[in-house]
Amino acid sequence: MRLFGRGEIRRWRDLHVAMARAVLQQAAADLVESFDADLSQADWRDGLIEQTRFVATRIAPVVRQVAEPLARRVIEEADRALQPIAWHHLQWQPLPMDTNLMRDMMEELGDWAAAGSAALSGLMRGAATTLPIGGAPARGSAPGDWMRLRAEARLRAKVQAYVYATVVQGPKGRPALLEHTIGLLRDAARHARPL
Repeated sequence: MRLFGRGEIRRWRDLHVAMARAVLQQAAADLVESFDADLSQADWRDGLIEQTRFVATRIAPVVRQVAEPLARRVIEEADRALQPIAWHHLQWQPLPMDTNLMRDMMEELGDWAAAGSAALSGLMRGAATTLPIGGAPARGSAPGDWMRLRAEARLRAKVQAYVYATVVQGPKGRPALLEHTIGLLRDAARHARPL
């Protein structure tokens, strides 16, 4: 076994780990940005009451459709680059879909119960702040706009957290797609034998 070939394999690993980070972190940022239009179009039920269902039906499938093929391409490119320097075949291994991740995240971030109580307490504060001293509605503000904005902000935070946990860094014991890809690259570097 050549000792000097290990350095070449380490450089290969470092290059492709950096590539995976760049590609998947950019994908996560692009996904969050692309969901802004969907979030502003969410109705009251989606935005205030059924946020978990909204993320499960409208966000999760898109995240998986976009991010997984990118991770697979990184692995395929890494395999092509590894073949001239080492004996090892690197192959994409799909990350099993963690159906409990979304449920657990939504519970952690609070769901409709927390949103409902916040909306109720916000309703009291909002009523006091949108009514001038005379009791007439304030000019330029529609009743409920502030409540809609709060619900949208809460939903936006949940979507961002879900995308980050699914694509970049998952909670402890639940690797995200980037962590899984980096793990595959590191395992390949560890098991590869220099030519």
